[in-house]
Amino acid sequence: MSGILLSIKDLYLNFRTFWGVSKVLNGVDFDIREGEVFGLVGETGCGKSVTAMSILRLLPSSADISGEVIFKGENLLLKSDEEMRKIRGKKISMVFQDPMTSLNPLFRIGEQMVDVITTHLSIEREEALGKARELLRSVKLPDPDRVLSSYPHELSGGMRQRIMIAMALSSNPSLLIADEPTTALDVTVQKSVLELMLELKEKYGFSILIITHDLGVVAQICDRVGVMYAGNIVEIAPVNLLFEKPLHPYTKGLLSVIPDPRTKRRLKPLRGSVPSLLNPPPGCRFHPRCDYVKAACSREKPSLLEIESGHFVACHLYGGNENACG
Repeated sequence: MSGILLSIKDLYLNFRTFWGVSKVLNGVDFDIREGEVFGLVGETGCGKSVTAMSILRLLPSSADISGEVIFKGENLLLKSDEEMRKIRGKKISMVFQDPMTSLNPLFRIGEQMVDVITTHLSIEREEALGKARELLRSVKLPDPDRVLSSYPHELSGGMRQRIMIAMALSSNPSLLIADEPTTALDVTVQKSVLELMLELKEKYGFSILIITHDLGVVAQICDRVGVMYAGNIVEIAPVNLLFEKPLHPYTKGLLSVIPDPRTKRRLKPLRGSVPSLLNPPPGCRFHPRCDYVKAACSREKPSLLEIESGHFVACHLYGGNENACG
């Protein structure tokens, strides 16, 4: 995990709407290293999924984006649509939250897999069908021929998600983006899918960006974690350090609502509610809900500051005025 595969720098994203400009991303900064699993965690609506869509340039015409998305030394925001079509699905693949909405219910699995494979690889359909069988075996689906001849509704949610992972890996990408990949699955299937992703990562050597609101998933699969709040990265840390020594008040708030059967500690919910991105708070967007708010918090947005090796936080409690990036 020595080299940097993907580097997002000062990423801003606004959406023009009927009600005004929604300031969705507010200067996002983080890196993903080669061979690592990086988790992006936060509440629903904080900007996790739209960050992934920004990486792939899958944004509507109402979006205004600025900053840098550096992938293997090249800024994806400067690529043409034609160049991005050669990157999506081939060098960067994505697994979505609900495979039932990603798979076409009118076509058999084999037809859909072959179409994906032949789109990204210059091979004949018969060879692509053989590769589809191999991919299904690699994601531990028994009887690949039966799966290939099935329609999506004839398979379980866990099987459909494994098929989506197989399709995402069909062109041997360098980065796999997994957006809430286990949300629609029951707990035992969640565990097997996450273990499968780790096993395939070790086998094929790609990196993973996993987007989730589930801190249990983060603890199980991630090497490093970025905590996101209202369009900002507020903390980045190795996963063990994040749980053992959270720094940002928001991160502490997230951890304080996790039940611990070993103690009788009362859960302490975060006060207030997530702000509207049409009119977000000035300065630190978390300051209206923060128990440690200072005068500077409502005036100036804090920058990510490295407090100890690999542990970054954007909070005026720790300074936050220096330009640093995780």
